[in-house]
Amino acid sequence: MSAILQETKSDDDPITSVYQRPIDHPSAWKATDFRSPADYTIEMTATQLRDIEGAMGRVKAAELGLDDLQREHFELPSLRPVVDEIRHQIEEGRGFVVVRRLPVEAYSKDDLAMIFWGIGTHLGRGLSQSVLGDRLGHVKDFSREDPLARAYRNKQELSPHTDSCDLVGLFCLRAAQNGGVSRLNSAVSVHNVLRDEHRRSLSGCTAATTFTAAAKSSRGSSPTRPIACRSIPIPRERFRRAMSAPMSKRARRRPAVR
Repeated sequence: MSAILQETKSDDDPITSVYQRPIDHPSAWKATDFRSPADYTIEMTATQLRDIEGAMGRVKAAELGLDDLQREHFELPSLRPVVDEIRHQIEEGRGFVVVRRLPVEAYSKDDLAMIFWGIGTHLGRGLSQSVLGDRLGHVKDFSREDPLARAYRNKQELSPHTDSCDLVGLFCLRAAQNGGVSRLNSAVSVHNVLRDEHRRSLSGCTAATTFTAAAKSSRGSSPTRPIACRSIPIPRERFRRAMSAPMSKRARRRPAVR
C-alpha cells in the first residue's frame, strides 16, 4: 500500500519552489565559462553526412512527406553519438548544443526540413506551437502580408523568452543580410544573480535583467551565442507602479538600459 503526502500551502505560497541557495549545476553557465564556440559545438563527421544522404534517398524513394516521417525512417547508427550527446546536454548538462557541418548548399529547403525533422524524431515528439498548425515555423518577416504576425514572423527583435515545450530546435538555412543572430542565456544563472543581488539590495527591488552578447566563432560571429547577464536595481515604488499598469503600457515604462 502506498500513499501520497500532500503539503498544505497557503494562497501566498509560490507555485514553484524558491531556492534559497545558489544552484550549482552545469546549466548555470556564463559566457565567460566557454573558451570558444567549440566548447558547446558538435561537428558532424563525413560518415554521418553520408548516412544522412543515404537516408534522404530512402525517404524520397518511399515518397514520404514531413507528416509521414517517423524515427524508423532515420535510424542511423552513426548519428547515435550525436543524439546521445544532445540528449545528455539538454537533460543533464548546459541545456543547449550547437550542431554544425551539415552542407545546406547540397540540399533543397524541403530536404533540409526533412533532415531536421528526422533528427528531431530521436529527441522527442514534434508539435506545432502556432495557430497556423505548421510543423516547422520559418523565421522570416511576413509583416507585410500579416500585420499581426507573431514575433518570429515579423522584423521586431525578440527579447529573451521561453517556448512552451521541452526542447526547441533552430536550424540556420542561410545567413541573414542584417541581424538574425540567436542568443541564449541561462535561466539558472539569472536566478543566481538575482538571488545574490536581492540579498545585497537594501533600498530597491531587483526587477529586470539585460543581456550582453559574448562568444564569437572564428568567422567573427556565430548564429547562436551564449550570453551573460546583469541585474538592474529599480526603486521599489517605481517597480510597483510599472507592474500595476496594463500590459500594453509596461514596455514604455521600462527603465533605460545603460
